[in-house]
Order: sequence, then C-alpha cells, then structure tokens
Amino acid sequence: MPATPDAPDHPDYRFTLANERTLLAWLRTGLALVAGGVAVATYAPDLGVRWGSAAVALGLVLLGLATALAGYRRWRANEEAIGAGRPLPASGVVPAVAAALAAVVVVVGVLVGVEVLQR
Repeated sequence: MPATPDAPDHPDYRFTLANERTLLAWLRTGLALVAGGVAVATYAPDLGVRWGSAAVALGLVLLGLATALAGYRRWRANEEAIGAGRPLPASGVVPAVAAALAAVVVVVGVLVGVEVLQR
C-alpha cells in the first residue's frame, strides 16, 4: 500500500497487532507449560524416583513463567523498535526456551527409564 502524503506519524497498526498476536502466542505457550507441570504433579506422582515428579513439575512451571516473562520483554522491545522505526532487536529467547524444554524432556526420559527398569 503506498503511503499517503497526509499519513499519520505512527507506524502501521498491522505491525503492532502482529506483535500483540506474537505476545499472546508466548503467553499461551507459558500457560501450556504451567498446565503440563500441574498435570505431571497430579497424574505422575512417582516418576522414577521419589522426587522425580516434583522436579519435572517445578521445572515446567518455572519454564512457563520464564517463557511468559520473556515474551513480554520481547513484545516491549519490539514495540519500542516499531515506534522508533528501527529494525527489530535480535533475541535469544527462542533458543533458550527450546534448550530448557529439551533439558526437561531429557530428565523425563531418564526418569521414565528408571521407572521401567525398577519394574
């Protein structure tokens, strides 16, 4: 769409709305991780070792909290960049969340293996 000569001095609303939808996706992901932690604590009380379920549940809940907070920080930084007409800032949030989730999956795999071997 070509800009009109009397265009307002603010960025295109589509960018702000897309940034907002991205924030909501981060919040949904954080909420899903928290729900997963609650499910592990509720439905898998003895996961391999006595403390296994609690450790996995706590890890998921903390990862959910960190994901929501990181999503908010990223949204805020993007909003400032959009408003100032700068490029969006680089972020290491996605690799960090992926690595943390991979670590939780490895711990769950080890605990499930321990449980299976104890039978």
